[in-house]
Amino acid sequence: MKYGVIVCPRCGMAKGVETNKKTTTCQCGREIKLRRMKLRFQTDSPMELAGSVARANAAIRGGEQLPSEKRPRKREPYSVIAERSQHSKDPVDRMQLIAQALTDLKGEFTEEDLGKVLHAVGKGSPKDMIAKLQQLNLIYETGEGKFRSV
Repeated sequence: MKYGVIVCPRCGMAKGVETNKKTTTCQCGREIKLRRMKLRFQTDSPMELAGSVARANAAIRGGEQLPSEKRPRKREPYSVIAERSQHSKDPVDRMQLIAQALTDLKGEFTEEDLGKVLHAVGKGSPKDMIAKLQQLNLIYETGEGKFRSV
């Protein structure tokens, strides 16, 4: 679950919210529509959220400016592909998902690209996987060391 810190437009105090909700009510009584609010901080941890709300309220009371909106870092695409492929139980489906995702991401992928995904997954070697994928006719070689999903 994702959590965030917003600042009430009426009373100016920080409040912790669940980001999947549509509205929340501030302690001053105002109902706040979350889609209109800027999240000042985002986290997955409720404990980290509590500390962030406390720091934000201390900054507001002390007359300091709140830091600008903090967005989560964008994850590296190879780890995203590896995470998506973990859901597949069948090894052939997993290999096909990886090959298709790499093709979508890069157009043509290399053994090195495949190695980065497999390193994140922790399974097999890129040479073996390329050989299996070619044997199953799931990828084809477009040039010297460059592959595409079918």
